[in-house]
Amino acid sequence: MNVPFCLSLDSVARDTLFILAGFFLAAGVGVFLYELKKGAPDENLRKRYLSWYMIAPVVLIPAYFGGLPFAVLVCAMALYCLREFFNVVHVWDTEAYKWVGRVSGVALVATALFESTPLPPKLQGLASASAGLPLKTDVSLFHALHPFYILPVFIIMLVLTIPIFMQTYEGMLMKEAFTILGILYFGWFLGHLVFLRELQGGFGYIIFLSMTVVFNDVLAYTVGRLCGKTPLTPKISPKKTREGAAGGLIGSLLAALIFRYAVPELSLPVVLGAALIIGVAAPLGDLIISVIKRDMAVKDSGNLIPGHGGLLDRCDSLIFATPAFYYFLLLAMNFR
Repeated sequence: MNVPFCLSLDSVARDTLFILAGFFLAAGVGVFLYELKKGAPDENLRKRYLSWYMIAPVVLIPAYFGGLPFAVLVCAMALYCLREFFNVVHVWDTEAYKWVGRVSGVALVATALFESTPLPPKLQGLASASAGLPLKTDVSLFHALHPFYILPVFIIMLVLTIPIFMQTYEGMLMKEAFTILGILYFGWFLGHLVFLRELQGGFGYIIFLSMTVVFNDVLAYTVGRLCGKTPLTPKISPKKTREGAAGGLIGSLLAALIFRYAVPELSLPVVLGAALIIGVAAPLGDLIISVIKRDMAVKDSGNLIPGHGGLLDRCDSLIFATPAFYYFLLLAMNFR
């Protein structure tokens, strides 16, 4: 876990900043032309566009330095998403579940810093037999009993015993289920971002994943608004269309080709395979949160980000896509 103490940017960071600056400029022109054609300002579109100026540095700076700064960012994301989720499902008002959720979420992300290669022993052996892989190769009991995989078992056990200590049972089953879901989905899933960043060339993987998810979201939204006609899941998310979903998948493939420079060690088939995995997982993550909000009769999880809603509304695609991309990447590295 090395944190550079100089501010000189590597080639991946420089190229990324230039590309993002170009896209921000192009998007700004696009918003202007759209409003000109519409004949009136689109306040929601403006808010969505301007919010990216806030989101980009908050994510890119800690991601560049990696290590503790990035883990702190991921912890903050997990905690805030947990808070929004617990509010939506009415768990936040129960102190025991709220605090177990908070502590467990932080603990899961923190354990990801202990070791950068949470591979089972068998895969560790395969990794050590392969040349030039960005993975450590020593196999120990610590690898076999990695706390990132062991801790969820004890967290679930703890959550299930809370009603016993509280001496109550009314409504507890639902709260137990939501608490376990929240801890695993936001703490455990997001913890894989730390593993991803700790790999050799991890900053490039974070850029590749983030941009592939963003392009999926932006093109799905744009294509859906411009030419979306066929509902994708009318009962769950009526505004999402099949045309938008297709546009999102194309966006992921396009992003993978544009940002391939960030992952030079990956072959073109692996890059395209990763784009397809992310392109399918990202909208599924969005729909999963839509299911929860629909069931709980909530429109947005919060109002933290103007034009986007809560942090959970913005991160839903990334949360589901992160472990899918991470394990696809490990398999691609081990069996190439």
